Amino acid sequence: MIRETAALYEREMIKWFRQKVQLVFIVVVPLMWMGLFGKSLNFSVLLRIPEIPGAEHLRNQLQSLIEEYIVKRYFGGYDYFSFFVVGMLSIFILFTTMWSGMSFVFDRRLGYLNRFLVAPIPRFSIVLSKILSSITRALMQATALLVIALGLGLTLKSDVNFFDILILYAVIAILALSFSSIFTAVAVRITSHDLVISIANLVNLPLMFTSNSIFPIDQMPQYLQIIARANPITHANNITRFYLLGIGDLGTVAISAIYLATFMVTSIIIAIIASRKIE
Repeated sequence: MIRETAALYEREMIKWFRQKVQLVFIVVVPLMWMGLFGKSLNFSVLLRIPEIPGAEHLRNQLQSLIEEYIVKRYFGGYDYFSFFVVGMLSIFILFTTMWSGMSFVFDRRLGYLNRFLVAPIPRFSIVLSKILSSITRALMQATALLVIALGLGLTLKSDVNFFDILILYAVIAILALSFSSIFTAVAVRITSHDLVISIANLVNLPLMFTSNSIFPIDQMPQYLQIIARANPITHANNITRFYLLGIGDLGTVAISAIYLATFMVTSIIIAIIASRKIE
């Protein structure tokens, strides 16, 4: 199974690297989100009090109160852009992995899937190769986005180290594995690429706005807070923000880690069951 999976994985990666336009969009689209949306919706700047002639001391006091009781209270620090960027890393991984099922649909329509099914290889190898290629793309994209974000002004905590970065990549890998497993399992029973696009568009924005990627959960209505706490992206952000920005506590991180592990195992089980129904 390892040899067959490796061969199919290599095929998926070759297909991806040959599509030069996709390689460009993987960087350009997140760059637009961070450079335009992240910089324009910057509460650290929007809530800055303008200069007050003759009342500079009062202005400084008011500014300190705003930063302490509004910006830091809701975002865990004085830099909203860093809060936004670390949260959006999970969203970009979602955007990447939700198209993992598209390759499956095209293989079916072009006849490649039938060749795989009659070959003496485990059916799960077909699904697993697509999942592994999605994880690889997600890790490569996260690396590029992290470098771009640092250039745009991402400020990490002062004592960030190699272990913290390793935790980030582990969370990204788990999230990519989970989402790609689910989207690939869905694509197993779909023959139309239009339906895959519709499902992806239906899922991505609700998952983004019902998480703490852009805004803290405390600012949401009560019913949205319940949904946000069940969103795996929220738990991924809790972990990455703690290790990269120092926001949160170990208790919350532990709960989020257990939730993500459970979500990952459930997703893998779904993918295994779906692989047995490939036709």
